[in-house]
Amino acid sequence: MEKDRYRNKEILLGDLREGVMPAFTHVFNCYFNELNSYISVICGNQVMAQEIVQQTFVKFWDKRKNLIIKDNIKRYLFKMAYNLYKDLQKQSVKELALIQELQYAAIAGIIEKDPEDTERRMQLLNQEIDKLPKKCKTVFLLAKKEGLAYKEIAERLNISIKTVEVHMSKAMLRLKSTLH
Repeated sequence: MEKDRYRNKEILLGDLREGVMPAFTHVFNCYFNELNSYISVICGNQVMAQEIVQQTFVKFWDKRKNLIIKDNIKRYLFKMAYNLYKDLQKQSVKELALIQELQYAAIAGIIEKDPEDTERRMQLLNQEIDKLPKKCKTVFLLAKKEGLAYKEIAERLNISIKTVEVHMSKAMLRLKSTLH
């Protein structure tokens, strides 16, 4: 019944604005798979794509009361998902720059000291690495000891690149505070 009812765009938008859950479910069921495939192709990571698509639908629901859709819902959702992907990319670049800066500062802090102090600090560093939460430690060691890229770590652990970045940020901040 809803399927027939929601063939009319105005009725669908009206129900969405009113918070009628079957209207949202209809939109979700109609566009989730196609939107997920589209974002998957763009970002090259299925886990990340699913997160972006989920965020898209959450944002769509949050904005439902003020929806102004000129063309069609599909185009609106695809544009929203694409914009979320771009925002995530920009944020990732900023976080990566911060992580690299922290890495450099941590390394520079170790090298500038005398050899005995360097050895003591390296032992302290290894102890702190062992104290990291399990997932955080795993991500850190894959990046630093095995030299894997964030994308490779994400694929190996079946987590998003964003999650890898968060774990690396936490690890670097904790380790940096230990060294200084």
